[in-house]
Amino acid sequence: MDNAKRGTLFLVLLVVNVSASVVADGTWYQIVIGALTGAGMLALAVDYLVRGRRKE
Repeated sequence: MDNAKRGTLFLVLLVVNVSASVVADGTWYQIVIGALTGAGMLALAVDYLVRGRRKE
């Protein structure tokens, strides 16, 4: 996965996370969506750091 796709996917997950936080404030939906999107963003960040900032 190149850096552009990784960055785009990170931003999409971030937008979903923030949107769920605003819309479903205090519900268990917000907890589940926040955990899933947070795990996805963490995985993308780790992938970026482990593989380096190289271009493919």
